[in-house]
Amino acid sequence: MKPSFLIALCLTLFTVPLRASGQAIAGSSFYEKAQQATSNGKSFTSVNFTATAEWIAGSLHESGTATLQAKIDGSTNVQLDLGHASRNETQSSANASRTCTWTDAAGISHSIVGPNCLIAIPWFAPALFAQSSPQLPSMLAATDDGEMSRASRTLHQFSYRLKFSEPDSTDVDRLTSMSTVKVLYDPQTALPASLEYFIHPDNNDLQNLPVQIVFSGYQPISGIMLPFHIERYVNRTLQLTLDITNVSIE
Repeated sequence: MKPSFLIALCLTLFTVPLRASGQAIAGSSFYEKAQQATSNGKSFTSVNFTATAEWIAGSLHESGTATLQAKIDGSTNVQLDLGHASRNETQSSANASRTCTWTDAAGISHSIVGPNCLIAIPWFAPALFAQSSPQLPSMLAATDDGEMSRASRTLHQFSYRLKFSEPDSTDVDRLTSMSTVKVLYDPQTALPASLEYFIHPDNNDLQNLPVQIVFSGYQPISGIMLPFHIERYVNRTLQLTLDITNVSIE
């Protein structure tokens, strides 16, 4: 994404009261239930996946492997070894100097600026943020939005957002919205069933392309419940499938 007025605003982070619907997540009984279901109160600071992977984008269909790391400070490293679709994506911690880059199959590095660098939490590891920890980013806010309907299914939604400080409330609201990640929990298992956020074309910060992540095949790893099958849909079309082969937790 090319630079825009958002870049200057992104450097004025912290912290005005967040204008958001829903109750504070700290006082949510379902949040406590999700914490128990995910980790039974055990704290952890990073999740590392290795996986077999398939990438589908139009006529491009590639298979290979993937390694993904997410940390509780909001940083990520995603390595996709998928032939012509190979790429490495990195995002530094969620603070006022966050940087995001991706490297293509030819080894050329590209900066990601604007709203695509504002996503509040890593898309493949919402379990990291279903815990109470002083190590969570101070600029991360969350609310319990209650029950939501998705495809004739009732799920329980938490929303994660970044907090911004800027004189123009319109700009704050726009940045907050662009950073928002909605995590939808199965009310029976209290585990994440799916996750939603928006990305934006390089030439249009204000055009929203929906991304949905679907989680299944949960297994306990070192006391933490994690999904072993992950699907990523972009603009309602399947783009990436991950079948987890190994997990480590720190």
